Amino acid sequence: MIQLIGVPTFAGALHPGTDETPAALRKHGLKETIEKSGIEVSDFGDLALPAYLPRHNTAPVRNWPSPRMVWETIVEQGSKWFDPEKFNLLLGGDCSIVVGVADHLTKLYGDKLYVLVIDAHVDVVKPDPNVCVGAAAMGLWFLTNENLLWQKPATINPEQITVLACQNPPSEPYGIQTITLEQLRINLQETIAAVLSSIPEDGRILIHFDVDSVGRDEMPAAYAPSETGLTIAEVRELLTSLVADPRTIAMEVTEFSAVKDENGSNVRSLVALLADAVSVGMKIRKAAVL
Repeated sequence: MIQLIGVPTFAGALHPGTDETPAALRKHGLKETIEKSGIEVSDFGDLALPAYLPRHNTAPVRNWPSPRMVWETIVEQGSKWFDPEKFNLLLGGDCSIVVGVADHLTKLYGDKLYVLVIDAHVDVVKPDPNVCVGAAAMGLWFLTNENLLWQKPATINPEQITVLACQNPPSEPYGIQTITLEQLRINLQETIAAVLSSIPEDGRILIHFDVDSVGRDEMPAAYAPSETGLTIAEVRELLTSLVADPRTIAMEVTEFSAVKDENGSNVRSLVALLADAVSVGMKIRKAAVL
C-alpha cells in the first residue's frame, strides 16, 4: 500500500509555487492513476504547517526560522504521517523538507537510514553571515553538520547520503557521495545496482527526488529548471529501480512549481512519471517476496 502526504511549503525558497504542488498533483489524479495499476493508495492529506511562517531576505538563511519551523512540524507530526507498513510518498514543497523528513526517520531507524538524492545540485551551501541564501540550497549541509542555528547535532553521517545526477559537484561536499549526470549515464542500471549494494541489508532508504534534475525541455515548470538534465524516461527507470528495493520506505518529490505550469501539461507528465515508477516498483517488490 502507498500513502500520500502533502508538505505544501516554500519556506526554503525565494518564490512561491512549490507550496501549491501537493494540491496540483491531487487535482490531476495522482492517487487515481496509481490505483489504476491495482495498488491501494491512502491519502493522509497535508501536514498542518504553522499559520505564520516569517519571510525575509536577511542573512544567513532566507526566511529563518521558517524552514526550521517546517522541519520541526514534520518531526512533531511524524507519528501521524509516517506509516512503516506502507510506502510513504511525500509531495513537496521545496527541497529543504528533506531535513525534517530525515530527522524524523533517524529517530526511528538511527544509523540505518540512507538517503539517495536525485538532484542537479548538491545542497551543501554553508550559512554565511554575510550572504542570504535559501535553506533549499542548504538542506544536506543542515543534515550533516552540527550547527547553532538549529541547536542540534548532525542528523546523519554524510557517507550515508548519495547524490545522483548532479551537474556541478561542489568543491567541498562535506563527505557526501556524488555521482554526476555524466557518470550516471555511462551505465544507469549498473550504477544503481552498485549504489544499492553498498547499503547494508538492514538499511532503510529515503529517496529524495528533486524535479529540477529533469532537463528544461521536458520539465520547464521545475522551480529552477536545468538547461540539460535527466530525461523523464531516465528518471522513470531510476525511480522504479529504487522503489523496487524492499529497503526503501519513503520518497519525497520536491522543487516542482505548480504556478509555472499554466496549462497543466507538466504536472500531468509528473503524475504519469510518479505513478509509473511507484506502481511498477511496488509490483517488483511484491513479486520478489512471493
